[in-house]
This record gives sequence, structure tokens and C-alpha cells, in this order.
Amino acid sequence: MTNVVTVLGSPRQDASSARLADAVAESLAGGAGASSRHVINSLKHVRGCQACQACKGKSETCVVKDDLAPVLAAAASADFLIIAAPNYIGEITAQLKLFIDRTYSWFKPDFHSAAEPGRLSGKGKKALLIFTQGNPDPGAYARAYEAYKAYFQGQGFKTAYKAVPVPVGPGADKAVADAAAELKALAASL
Repeated sequence: MTNVVTVLGSPRQDASSARLADAVAESLAGGAGASSRHVINSLKHVRGCQACQACKGKSETCVVKDDLAPVLAAAASADFLIIAAPNYIGEITAQLKLFIDRTYSWFKPDFHSAAEPGRLSGKGKKALLIFTQGNPDPGAYARAYEAYKAYFQGQGFKTAYKAVPVPVGPGADKAVADAAAELKALAASL
């Protein structure tokens, strides 16, 4: 059974990115109940990375104790991590950025020089990054998406991403339905 963990970085729980992530998670888990969903925006007490470097010394995990700590633990234990968020002004949402900054703890202390910089390397972990955007050009923000793909690859995940243009208003549901099949196939190919 594959442990699938979904982290949603949209301020709306029913957003296009959430619907796409849920469709992929359901297909990967195969209805076996091996999936969990975490909505960053629903957490009440969340702090960003404190740059304390404790995760590079006395601890192998982030030492900040808040509502994001169990989400980080669940995500680190996932066989398959799905991260989904809309694109806001050419970048990921602030909610998702908080989560990603805290995954800095997933890097080894010597990550700058290590052949395998991530603490999760060699464990067969996979990640799918789903970014929805209003811009109809899926390559418009590829620079940002490629950077996040490389970041998670460095941590030890076999990673892929997909930019999904979703029009605002009419046509959004069709775009989500069309993209869901592509995303399921992409996830299966990892």
C-alpha cells in the first residue's frame, strides 16, 4: 500500500489545485485509504523557518513546534507526496512557501557538498508538484516550477511537476477534468 500525502497551498479548500490533487491521490491510493490531506491555510498556528539551524545540528527534523510540525512529519514519511497550489503573481502562494521553507530540515548538514544532499535520499520517494495558473501558457512560470522541482529532487524525491492553465470563470471545470487524467498518468509514470 502506497502512503500518499497531499499538501495543499491554496487559501481555498475547494480550489482547482485541490481538486486535481485529490483526483491524483485517489488514483494512487486505489481507494485503500492510504492517503492523507493537509490544508496549510486551515492551520491556526504556523511559523516560518526560524533559520535556527537546529535541524543541521541537534535534530534531524524541524524543531519549531506548531500546527505545521505534524504536516512536515507526515510529508517526510510519505511514499508519494503531492503538493498543489495556485500560482500567484508568478510564484507559489505564501501558504505553500511556509511549508517548503520548513522542509529545509530534510537536507543533511553537509548538503552543499554531499553527493546525496537529502535525508530522504535512497528511500524511493516520489513527488508530484501541481501548479494551477490563470495564464494560458503552461511555460510562463517554468523558471519557478523548475526551481521547486530541483529543490525536492535534492531532498531525495523523484519529482515531476505540471503547470495547469485554468481559466477564471467558465471553462474552469473542464480544464480541471481534462488535466486530471494527464496528472494521473504523470504520477503513475514516476
